[in-house]
Amino acid sequence: MEPFPPDAPASTASERVPCASCGAPVDVLRAPFVAVINERYRFYCSRPCRERGRPTPSPAAREERLTLTARPSLLDATDMLGLARASLPPAALAPPAPPVDPRAAELARATALSPPPPDPTTPALAVGAACLGALLGSLEGLPHLAQLALVAVPAVVGLTVAGREAFRSPRDGDLLGGIVGWAGALLALSGALRATGGGSVAAVRDAAVLAAIGPLTAWAARMRRAAGQARMEVFRDALPAEARAVRRGHEGFAIDPPTDTADTASLRAGVEVIVGAGEVIPVDGVTRAGEAEVRLWPGARESRQRVPGDAVLAGARVVKGTLRVLATRAGDAVAWARLARWMTAPREGPHTVRLARRLVLLAPAGVAATALAMALLHVFVLGGDPARAAGCVLALAPLVRMVTAVQAPFVEALVEAARRGIVFRDAASVEEAARVGTVALCFRGTVTVGRPELTEVVSLGSRSEREVLALAAAAEEAAASEDPLASAILRGAMSRGLRLEGVRRPVVLPGQGVTAVSASGDAVVVGQRRLLLAEGVSVAPAEDVLLGIEAAGRTAVLVAIDGRVEGVLGIDDPVRAEARSAVQALIDAGFEVALIAGTGRATVEAIGAMLDVSNLRPEVSPEERAGVVRALSEVGGGAAVVGRPRWDGAALAAADVGIQLEAAGGVGGETAIALASDDLRDAAAALTEARRAKERATAVLAMGVAGTVAGVFVAAALPSWGVLAVVAATVATLGGEALVLRARMGGA
Repeated sequence: MEPFPPDAPASTASERVPCASCGAPVDVLRAPFVAVINERYRFYCSRPCRERGRPTPSPAAREERLTLTARPSLLDATDMLGLARASLPPAALAPPAPPVDPRAAELARATALSPPPPDPTTPALAVGAACLGALLGSLEGLPHLAQLALVAVPAVVGLTVAGREAFRSPRDGDLLGGIVGWAGALLALSGALRATGGGSVAAVRDAAVLAAIGPLTAWAARMRRAAGQARMEVFRDALPAEARAVRRGHEGFAIDPPTDTADTASLRAGVEVIVGAGEVIPVDGVTRAGEAEVRLWPGARESRQRVPGDAVLAGARVVKGTLRVLATRAGDAVAWARLARWMTAPREGPHTVRLARRLVLLAPAGVAATALAMALLHVFVLGGDPARAAGCVLALAPLVRMVTAVQAPFVEALVEAARRGIVFRDAASVEEAARVGTVALCFRGTVTVGRPELTEVVSLGSRSEREVLALAAAAEEAAASEDPLASAILRGAMSRGLRLEGVRRPVVLPGQGVTAVSASGDAVVVGQRRLLLAEGVSVAPAEDVLLGIEAAGRTAVLVAIDGRVEGVLGIDDPVRAEARSAVQALIDAGFEVALIAGTGRATVEAIGAMLDVSNLRPEVSPEERAGVVRALSEVGGGAAVVGRPRWDGAALAAADVGIQLEAAGGVGGETAIALASDDLRDAAAALTEARRAKERATAVLAMGVAGTVAGVFVAAALPSWGVLAVVAATVATLGGEALVLRARMGGA
């Protein structure tokens, strides 16, 4: 738990402060809703006030607004550090937060990390009415009409509650299912009131029980939706209310340019903001200048160094240093706000949720048709009470109110992922990730650390080791290659104090190496085995050395001069410490793991043996990786690729699900999954969370359909058991959903 803000003074336990929305007095220790906004605690007297957020500034506050006199211009949005600077509207200063008690701060943090407590009014009324109706219906010694009147009262109460819930949330088929269920209970009640004899009391008692089913299922759906929204709002509330926006005309890389205070909600992509130590980054973006230690997402425990060019997420906290950040997304477009918005308008979601929505819209019609058939059957064939039979069937309609139950596992997956700095593009991406069968790990910088170092130089001809290394480094320097192996060769030459001679006509072949011509006119080839063979150079003299280097898991780079192999460079890029556990987690979750690399087969086999990966694809050039990924997708039923946009762009673009390391918040962070960290275990966690969410959502959907179908069948075939069938189906369905959804907590 983070320490409380140092500026929060102590106060008495009975202190009352104004509601942050309407101004009504609120006890700081008993406030129904508390939010942490811009590191200050806001207290609200009701849910509507909490949803409205901050109050409208008073006239005095409006007079103090800062107006930006200049409007930024638009630039090329394709360049990571040259994104458009959008216009900033006038910024409003937030009202000062009231002083709070430290115990109130504890309450605020507890509230922020858990959903609001459920409102017990609806289930209490519904269950109370049902129980009271059943109790009164069993009384003996009362006149029949008096007994009937007493039982009818709780039935009417239950019907009223059911009707209120039916019209309370007209979304995702809830309204239709609720109305049909309410009509079923009303039909059973009306049939009972028209009946004569002792059977009417039992029928009204049944109506009271049936009336409780609708509000109970509607209440459960509403509570699930509210819990999901509250969990996502935790991340949106972590964003600061205000930001320091750089004024127009002060473009560049200065870390302390003139700024204006702007409301965070008014920021747009292209704006540059300054974030200092102790402040929270208000936008998704790319670091333009400065260096800082940053906690990369809300709730992160460790800080990481961020330098120019690194991506950052809104909600990240700067621990030490100052950053100038260029916004790629701002306002409601930042990652956390996007996910929270899906909870309130999930029009486009996972396939399982869309299927549940279609069933919810179609099921009430099917239930109503079955009820009509049962009523006609009792009128013309069985001679029973058609209203009671039809009412039992209709009362099952609310059970198909399953959209929020099916949606809940995906919400939990999004929340759990967000707590690890994992950003899904949207909820549909969760199901896409769950469907893949193969996970392809790119080699350099993903499985390995990505900082290769030259460890050995072997001379095979008349030239010395220093001459071989100096000529190889000169070729790499002239080619200006961005390959990590080229950087390792150059660092190795500089650390040995070598003087690099000039070379001519350098050519870079991505993923293979470089060619050039030395000052003396000799052809120079530096690279992999396949490049030398393509240049007509035999690698036979170097085979023994190559095998020795590659068997140790290092990369071998050949150096050929004037058509002969003159040396071999051994380069070591250590495997990440967490790679083995990440691979094991993927295997345990049922994924097939593959390794794609541009280095030699022996090196890849050595690394594969360390990680227990047998599906190896060595010596794959960057332009060939898209084809390899598509082949893996066809064979494995969909493929996910874990890599870095800088080196593995083609493979990520060809994947069914791309997982980018250290890309969340950046321009390239719009693949299915982007990570704030470079921890391979987070990539594995994203896929395993997605698969668990898919499995639980499918189970909830199956239980909802099975419970409804079984209940309708029993109620239709055995009218005397109709009420019991409805109750059993409701308990089984809602109880099963609760167990499946609660398994998220136990299994996390």
